[in-house]
Amino acid sequence: MSQLDGFFSLRTPRELLEKLEHDFERLRSAGATTQAAQYAAFDFFVSAEHLPDWVKAASSGTLSQNRSYADGALVSHVANGAKHFCVDANRHVEARETMVVPEAFQANAFQNDAFQTGQLVIEMEDGAVVAVLDVARRVLSHWQVALNAPDH
Repeated sequence: MSQLDGFFSLRTPRELLEKLEHDFERLRSAGATTQAAQYAAFDFFVSAEHLPDWVKAASSGTLSQNRSYADGALVSHVANGAKHFCVDANRHVEARETMVVPEAFQANAFQNDAFQTGQLVIEMEDGAVVAVLDVARRVLSHWQVALNAPDH
């Protein structure tokens, strides 16, 4: 009986973090509402959701300890919604919807931070709207700090 150990050259939590960094860069550099950005967001959230599994397998700590960071529940909700199309309403209560906010102005005609040129967002259950890129930036920062800690 064979046993998978990682995924091709991805074998350690730090290597999965490198993939997460790559996914973030794809998300950041893609046109904000493009299919490429949406694919990168999917990959980012699914990879981030599985980092706690990889950390648990490689070191001490429980899965719930590894998932209990500021955006952990949101990552889990979005990733599981993406992977399974719908989620268990009893377990996932963070996000209501993922949306593409269309461009109000032509993207290449105006400065992106001066006018709304479109973005991917998550509408939270409380009605708040958060930019996917902002969440991704916080999640990436969390894992960069966590995996550079002396015990990892």
